Amino acid sequence: MKSNLRLIGGKRLQSPNNIYTRPTTLRVREALFNILNKRVENSNWLDLFSGTGSISCEAYNHGARKIIAIEKNKNNSKICLKNLLSLQDINNRKNDIDVICKDVLNWTKPNHERNLSSRIFDLTKFKFDFVYLDPPYDANFHELVLNQIFNCNFLKKDSIVICEHSPNIFIKKSTLWETIDVRNYGQSRLTFLINVQHP
Repeated sequence: MKSNLRLIGGKRLQSPNNIYTRPTTLRVREALFNILNKRVENSNWLDLFSGTGSISCEAYNHGARKIIAIEKNKNNSKICLKNLLSLQDINNRKNDIDVICKDVLNWTKPNHERNLSSRIFDLTKFKFDFVYLDPPYDANFHELVLNQIFNCNFLKKDSIVICEHSPNIFIKKSTLWETIDVRNYGQSRLTFLINVQHP
């Protein structure tokens, strides 16, 4: 188990000792939360392809009210939960977080029974202010997941969806979303999207 993964502020997180996990870099996390700033406070946060939870932990530390992380790898999801449970004041907020060991491609399908997924939240009524998705950089299903997200009913009118991906990938235009910002950080790109069809 590696422990060289650090949060903004220096706290160490656990991460598995393998080459298959690619945590979001500290540089990208610092940039992201500088951009979002105080909008994270009291927000509902969905972390897709959460890995070992560095983004979820940063969201918690920046004041997110509720956090749900989705990660299909059982070992990584356990580490993600362990990392979240290591954060300050977490004993008073254990009912504000949930880590769900599910495949994101299935979980984000519009007809998926998400209400059966969470041990804490009634996801039939739950809506998110921020959705962060970080699929494997060599995957080709970014837009598939985005289409499913924007066809689900868990976004608010002003929700922001943030996709982390390789700078070689461009998120195409869609009738479902509008790109409001794109930032490049070395080998990572962040694309910020909003819903254009919300009633």
